[in-house]
Amino acid sequence: MAAQYDILTYLLDKQNIHDTVARLPQTLNLDLKSSEGLIKDVYAPDVVIDYTSMFGGKPMETTSEAWVKSLEPMMEGLDSTQHVVTTNTKDRRNEVIELPQPANGVARPDKAKVVAQVNGHMLRRAARGKPFMHNGGRYHLELVRLPELEKKGENPWRIKVQATVLGWEDGSSDVMAVFSGIGH
Repeated sequence: MAAQYDILTYLLDKQNIHDTVARLPQTLNLDLKSSEGLIKDVYAPDVVIDYTSMFGGKPMETTSEAWVKSLEPMMEGLDSTQHVVTTNTKDRRNEVIELPQPANGVARPDKAKVVAQVNGHMLRRAARGKPFMHNGGRYHLELVRLPELEKKGENPWRIKVQATVLGWEDGSSDVMAVFSGIGH
């Protein structure tokens, strides 16, 4: 029997999706370089990562573990980072979550889409020129609900597709040289 998709389930799904997205860039995982947190709390087992707007190349289809392990040397190459998912003025939330409204005959979704504004600030003292790079843009995310996590009473929503769309950047491009392998 399918889970009932009522107002409380809809609101719980939205909050769980919000929590998963917040765990991606914030100090809980990326900025504290928590590989375990990214694998356990953020990404689905298989992922598509798309940084083509920043680095060219093509989107990568891989496992969350392989993706996160590939980030480790890049993140270690930076002295400090701060990623911020910004708040929009409409609803004071960090992102726009696309879920169907609960209604008679509407099944509980297994997938959701999220668009979020994001800013990144990176410091690499060894970079040529200035040691800072600042950029901003959007995350276009697709999340999936993992029933096995839900059965254990955990947040079941994980990121399956992460596309980062660069809107602007300012600073030394040499700071980003540590990311030269992404998308190639």
